[in-house]
Amino acid sequence: MPFMEGILRQNMPVWDKCTAALFVQDMKDGKLSVENFKEYMIQDSIYLKNYARVYGKAIYHAETLKEIQLYYSILNFVTDAESVVRLNYLRQFGTTDDEIEFIDLLPENRNYIDFLFEIAERGNGCEILMAVLPCMLSYSYIFRKLADEPESRKSKYWDFIQDYADDRYAESCREWCDFADKKCGSLSEVDRKKLGGIFEKASYLELDFWNMVYRRKKA
Repeated sequence: MPFMEGILRQNMPVWDKCTAALFVQDMKDGKLSVENFKEYMIQDSIYLKNYARVYGKAIYHAETLKEIQLYYSILNFVTDAESVVRLNYLRQFGTTDDEIEFIDLLPENRNYIDFLFEIAERGNGCEILMAVLPCMLSYSYIFRKLADEPESRKSKYWDFIQDYADDRYAESCREWCDFADKKCGSLSEVDRKKLGGIFEKASYLELDFWNMVYRRKKA
């Protein structure tokens, strides 16, 4: 079994929990309040800024020019395509990137970012890759599931759902899985098990992130 196929099978139950999270389901059904979506969007924008910084560390560890170009491609997506979606929403909310710089991180977001930086600081290229991929891959998995449900098209958040359910995004995810197979698949069983643990930890941090806003409301 290819390395990433095993990794994905192991983590799909976690991603199914993400899909089933009340916040995600309310987004699909259009029941999510604008206030709660705004809080998520602000925290996610802060996360993405730091997520992009971790890719800078991955570029430092890159072994070939092609690898550097691949990392730049995801950086372009994060800073251009993905940021456009968020900036449009932030403008609707009357919030700017400059204002976000002064907003405190919620604990779940802080934990996730701290984990990414810890791996980036002490890890190698494969370990960094396993830390960052769950964010990208799980979004494709979750939002394609949402898009398959007819009621999601009636949601006021359909444009957001559709953006991550896009076929081009899914193809990009497949390309990154192929890259991870080539880069990490030939490592020893011990190393691959360690990488699997990093990927799983990041997937659970994704789950915490989806539960973050509603958890704050209950506190």
